[in-house]
Amino acid sequence: MLMEKLHDATNSIWWKILFAVVVLSFVASGVAGYMFASVDTSAAKVNGEEISQQTFLEQYNQEYQRFSEQLGAQFAAVADSPEFVNGLRSSILDRLIDQELLRQYAAELQLDVSDSQIQQAIVTSPIFQKDGKFDNVLYQQMLSTNGLSGDRYAQYLRQGLTLQQLNDGIARSAFTVPSQNARAAQLFFQQRDVRLAEFPLAATVAQQQVNEEEISAYYNANKAAFAVPELVKVQYLDLTQQAAEKNVKVTDVEIAQYYQDNKAQYMTQHLAHIQLPTEQEAQAVYADLQKGESFAALAKLYSSDKISGANGGDLDWVVAGMMPPQFEAAARELKAGEYSQPVKVDNAYHIIKVEDEKFLPLEQVKNDIAAKLRSELSAKEFYAMEKQANEKAFEQPDSLQAAAQAAGVTVQETGDFSRNDIPAALNYGNVVSALFDSELTQGGTNSEAINVGDQHSLIVRVVEHKPEGVKTLDEAKDEIAQYLKQQKAEKIVLAQAEKVAQALNQNSNAALPNGIKFGEKEQWVYAENKVPQLRDVIFSMQKTSDKPAYMAAKNGDNSVVVIELSNIKDGALDGEQLQAFNAQLTQAQQAELQQALLQALRAKAKIEINQQFLAQEE
Repeated sequence: MLMEKLHDATNSIWWKILFAVVVLSFVASGVAGYMFASVDTSAAKVNGEEISQQTFLEQYNQEYQRFSEQLGAQFAAVADSPEFVNGLRSSILDRLIDQELLRQYAAELQLDVSDSQIQQAIVTSPIFQKDGKFDNVLYQQMLSTNGLSGDRYAQYLRQGLTLQQLNDGIARSAFTVPSQNARAAQLFFQQRDVRLAEFPLAATVAQQQVNEEEISAYYNANKAAFAVPELVKVQYLDLTQQAAEKNVKVTDVEIAQYYQDNKAQYMTQHLAHIQLPTEQEAQAVYADLQKGESFAALAKLYSSDKISGANGGDLDWVVAGMMPPQFEAAARELKAGEYSQPVKVDNAYHIIKVEDEKFLPLEQVKNDIAAKLRSELSAKEFYAMEKQANEKAFEQPDSLQAAAQAAGVTVQETGDFSRNDIPAALNYGNVVSALFDSELTQGGTNSEAINVGDQHSLIVRVVEHKPEGVKTLDEAKDEIAQYLKQQKAEKIVLAQAEKVAQALNQNSNAALPNGIKFGEKEQWVYAENKVPQLRDVIFSMQKTSDKPAYMAAKNGDNSVVVIELSNIKDGALDGEQLQAFNAQLTQAQQAELQQALLQALRAKAKIEINQQFLAQEE
């Protein structure tokens, strides 16, 4: 039944249906009950359905943060790049449009997910389990960390599970022919026994002659190949938190004092809540509480947070930072046994109850406090170090030595480099701009401290600058001569090798030239991807008899070889290996189907991009 609907909906033969592998990235970002929703102007519209600016920005910020965490300090080098920002923005919007197209397609097929399925998915999700059981504290913490509410997460989860139904249905419809798969495996893992006879080029290259006319003609025809980029040589100071932290020590006395001064931070409360969608409903439940009705009973009856509601609103023990600020602020005003008036958090109302409260002991938080104090003190040390280095760099602009002494670091120096091969230590967008696009480029002065990360800055100076240009004929002459000699030698040696291969194909006992011999037998497998250029020649060779086959080929830039192919053995996979290979082929087929479906859906869709909004984000 499902496949009939798929066929009708796409107006195409079934095997062109896209397998929509979209377990949405936003589903992975958290699972929340039924809490925060928002309506914004659109970032785009797909067949009249809005993709909100909020959804776009959430996705953008998540991806931006993911890149930041993956690239670490190097992220600053690309973060301000228009190419990176525009590329990220475009890819996210395309993904959201694809997701909306698939959502509409799933709705057309009448695929849906019930509330009970969503609840079951939440309580059985491994990311919310502790010791094999659903953990409400972990659940709430994950929601808070990702800025999600129950309602918003449920919305994401519903979309993801609905699309997964679509994925599963199409996946079941896809198949590959076992006999074709087996033959593909035989070829892909085919083993070929070869020996290589190497014909070195070096001696022949040395014998070649090129004249001035040849060199000049090549230079004039290929001037672009001799372009020389702008180059700089740089000295710099690398000012880091680690360098500043060497002078930082935290004592037990300081830790204990901080604990006493900030004890409220280490209060943990056992909380419960009743969540309502409107203020009117929240006030009605609050009135029932005032009449003495059971908090737990009302939570089970009325709370729109179905997960905690089923447990009488219980949120378990909560520490600072786990819940939204408005929620935590209201809870801090309560004593054990008290409940709050309705508190608005985003688009829902909460009645909060403190079941119990206690302070975390010093020993439990000692390491956290020590790390916090060390971070604070090292930050002060860093900014003091940076200030001193800045002052000396300004006072003595002809050198970085005084600034280095003030900061307690050493002056480091690079070789020549261009915009295309920035040393990793300097590969930050603002540093590159300072080196190539400011008064620093011409040399003779120090930069100010350039921030490249959290408590990380660089002071740079250009010690040598070479403008971009094109090598003169005289500068390029030797390079061209060597290249032309190489080309001539390769042509000569390849012709020699082809004659040898032809002779061997006629008589496998034919003599090889002096100094040339076949090496040890090697086993080549196509899937192993050895030297692609040579591999492709080896697997293009035909062997029609019991005798070896021979062929000449280039083997990189340094030699020509004659290949002896003595044996071909089709690949053989056991049951488990063949099953894995079949799965790979199926995935490849499904990927093609995915693209086909999305192209078909896009072709029929009316897609409107809010260019004004995107321009504002630049």
